[in-house]
Amino acid sequence: MTKRLDERFISYALKLAQKNLGGTAPNPVVGCVIVSDDGVIISSGITEIGGRPHAEKIAIDKISDKKILAGATLYVTLEPCSHLGQTPPCVDEIIQNKFRKVVIATQDPDSRVNGNGVAKLREAGIDVVLGVLEKEAQEINRGFFTAKKLGRPFVTLKLATSLDGKIATKNFDSKWITCERARDFSHFLRAKNDAILVGANTARKDNPSLDCRLSGLEKFSPRIVILSHENFNEELENILKKLCSEGVNSLLVEGGQNVATQFLQKNLVDELIWIRSNKIIGSDGISAIGKMNFDKISEVMNSFKRQEIREIDGDTIEIFRRQIN
Repeated sequence: MTKRLDERFISYALKLAQKNLGGTAPNPVVGCVIVSDDGVIISSGITEIGGRPHAEKIAIDKISDKKILAGATLYVTLEPCSHLGQTPPCVDEIIQNKFRKVVIATQDPDSRVNGNGVAKLREAGIDVVLGVLEKEAQEINRGFFTAKKLGRPFVTLKLATSLDGKIATKNFDSKWITCERARDFSHFLRAKNDAILVGANTARKDNPSLDCRLSGLEKFSPRIVILSHENFNEELENILKKLCSEGVNSLLVEGGQNVATQFLQKNLVDELIWIRSNKIIGSDGISAIGKMNFDKISEVMNSFKRQEIREIDGDTIEIFRRQIN
């Protein structure tokens, strides 16, 4: 019974966190729920746009009579911070308000926090439960986890093509290959990523606005990165590391054939989202992916595993995740 309740409240905290996903970088997005000793939700919080205040601080500050927090349980999607940064440590707030129990979905991969927050809470005599819906919590913050572990953003490559894999006609006409609802989905992807990268050719030929035009999500429009010809002389790995150092945890790549091929060749795509319309352009169209220089099928790795497929007004959206060998 206790496990089901813990999962129920962590699940709710994860849903809260989703609301600000794409707006908290360089910090992770976190959801927090405070539950009274009789099982009633009395407060909640989400990491604010810009990354602070933190979710725990917001949830605690909503309670005017702090006495009711004594004996309550705090549910949070990421280990509370234990280091002094631009704000005081969240663990200190939790200890000070005498919570009985803290349920944490997953540990923080940041070396300044990793395990230290849990240890400090336990040293204060607080019952700590760790690992409730851990996989789901890490998925929401996949950009943050990738940045901390690999020193680069989580990279999503989005391709919008005809049924036969073309991004434009021979005259580079591409408006519109996919349906309006599929394009809305592309705008949603922009809102949920910290930055969007395109090549200079795409920026010049298509003149895309690259913002998010979905009602209510305009404030989540990502930073725009244009990969110029000069940039191409620099290793993509170095460009990604630089973006990560500038606070970009998740990167959406919407480049043309050249950019897409470069990212795939260097095995830097973590997620591939392929949107296909029901149109057929033919062999004289512009292919989404250029030469990969394979001579034999045996050289071609099974790089991606399909996670999801859905249909929108005749278009098909397939989501693939890179396989880790």
